Amino acid sequence: MDISPNYLFLGDGGEMGERIRAYDWAHSPIGSPDQWPQSLKTAVRLVLTSRHPMFIWWGQELIQFYNDAYAETMGPERHPSALGDRGRDCWAEIWPIIGPQIDLVMRGEGSTWNDDQLVPITRHGGLRDVWWTYGYSPIDDAGGVGGVLVVCNDVTEAHLARDALDQRNAQLRSDVERLHELFVQAPGFVAILGGPEHVFEFTNTAYERLVGRHDLIGRPVHEVLPEIAAQSFVDLLREVYASGEPHVGTRAPLRVMRAAGAEPEQLYVDFVFQPIRDASGQVSGIFVEGHDVTARVMAEERQRLVVDEMNHRVKNILSTVQALAMLTGKSAKTVDEFRSALSDRIHAIATTQDLLIRGQSGHVDLSAILEAELAPYLGAGQVDLRCEPMSLAPNAAVSVGMLVHELLTNAAKYGALSTPAGRLSVRATHVGRQGLVEWRETIERLVDVDVKPGFGTRLIERLAGDLGGRASVTLSPTGLRADIALDLGLDQSRGAEFHAELAQQSADAACDTPLDRTKIP
Repeated sequence: MDISPNYLFLGDGGEMGERIRAYDWAHSPIGSPDQWPQSLKTAVRLVLTSRHPMFIWWGQELIQFYNDAYAETMGPERHPSALGDRGRDCWAEIWPIIGPQIDLVMRGEGSTWNDDQLVPITRHGGLRDVWWTYGYSPIDDAGGVGGVLVVCNDVTEAHLARDALDQRNAQLRSDVERLHELFVQAPGFVAILGGPEHVFEFTNTAYERLVGRHDLIGRPVHEVLPEIAAQSFVDLLREVYASGEPHVGTRAPLRVMRAAGAEPEQLYVDFVFQPIRDASGQVSGIFVEGHDVTARVMAEERQRLVVDEMNHRVKNILSTVQALAMLTGKSAKTVDEFRSALSDRIHAIATTQDLLIRGQSGHVDLSAILEAELAPYLGAGQVDLRCEPMSLAPNAAVSVGMLVHELLTNAAKYGALSTPAGRLSVRATHVGRQGLVEWRETIERLVDVDVKPGFGTRLIERLAGDLGGRASVTLSPTGLRADIALDLGLDQSRGAEFHAELAQQSADAACDTPLDRTKIP
């Protein structure tokens, strides 16, 4: 249409200006533009000359106007058909949302404002989730509100970008929290020290357990852990901070006072002091990570001691076997007698060694030795064994095993266990550091007690002497009696002396008889 002076308010406005000028308003509910009230003319002029998305609903039918910027938000389903259309007909799918807001403004009750509001609309072939920031304002007319001015913005892209950012931030927070938990729960100790004063910024549970403190955060190492500072660890921290080079420590001794007033504990740690750099590349702190390897170091030390002990024990056993072979060879009358006697004595040593190997402390209880040697007879009702707990060191255990074997061999061949009617009573008790073993045999046949002691008796007496005690072996008409005293507190490290001396005495053994060659009638 030609722009006459009465239609200058419809000038310009781009595409929508042309469409508004070309629209057949005379057949619309609001009539031709020259009949429009001044407030509508002013509002339309404002909308057409603005580059911000703007929209007008006018009159009771809510006849629609909008500008080019708003047209870009509508999609082909509504543009350009929305121009001059009725609001309720045009926006049926969102009327439950916007209808009450429009009614509020039309009633003269003020304006509305919505920030980042989800208002799904149909565009480009489907119902789309669209977020809007918009406000509804009244357009006054004579006698009341003539229409609604909409100033809006489609903020969907910004909303989705913000949602994506929020999700990434939430994931980042989750990752940081999980990383924090992993550090807290890590089996190795972890600490973060900030600045040249090495102030604790983070410690995990293992670190707090290592040093026995929980009040570390915000305090420098030298203040809260002075005993560690005194062991050159702070000097190492200063060196790492100054040089920017990490430091690795292995099996480093560390003395820590884990409780107030307590004696420092000796620990061993593997650790790394790793410099932390800021965005400019400067060292800003130190990451401390490591493991308490005290148990491993002590286990290796114990293993070394065990190996040394085993070497010592093997040498003793070999010396014992060599001495027993020489003595048994001199006393045995036949090869078979030599083989049998030597085999039995070596078996007695092996039995005790088996008990020592199975023991966790390197010691063995006297009752275990007695039970192992007497095992074949305990179930037959001939043996009554009662033994109080008494721990024996390795060398003492070997000597006791041999001693019991000599007594048992004689009892099985010639004494109480050589006949079903015989009985053996063994009692083991201790008074202070002295252990007492009473060996009592009872046999129905009379025993010839006037016999010269033989190698077996001398061996028992020498073994008892090696144990820091004594042995008394006698024969009565009713059977053999042995009383053996042991020094339970004796340092058994000298026990090997007997094995070296035993060979020197072998020449004195004229014959190997059961204890004292007792001949039982």
